[in-house]
Amino acid sequence: MSTIPFLILCFIASYVEMPTWTRIVLIVLGLALVIVSGSFCIKIETEAGKYECKYCGHHYIPKYSNVYFAMHLGRTRYMACPKCHKKSWQKKIA
Repeated sequence: MSTIPFLILCFIASYVEMPTWTRIVLIVLGLALVIVSGSFCIKIETEAGKYECKYCGHHYIPKYSNVYFAMHLGRTRYMACPKCHKKSWQKKIA
């Protein structure tokens, strides 16, 4: 939902006649909106459900920073298991 306001702000900054500093403010405001809303979405995903290690079967809730910086494909993230410390593509379960 934050992508649409970001794009609108970028289009306004691109096509409406205004001073350069105003363009910069609009683009920075849009980026801040995307970063803040994305961080909230990742926080919700971190707390809702657990991940399962592919190697040892350990179920755990990862730290926010691990989820934030992990590569992902849908609900599967490439993270290290806190129990066996092996990195793998770990699926989110219930």
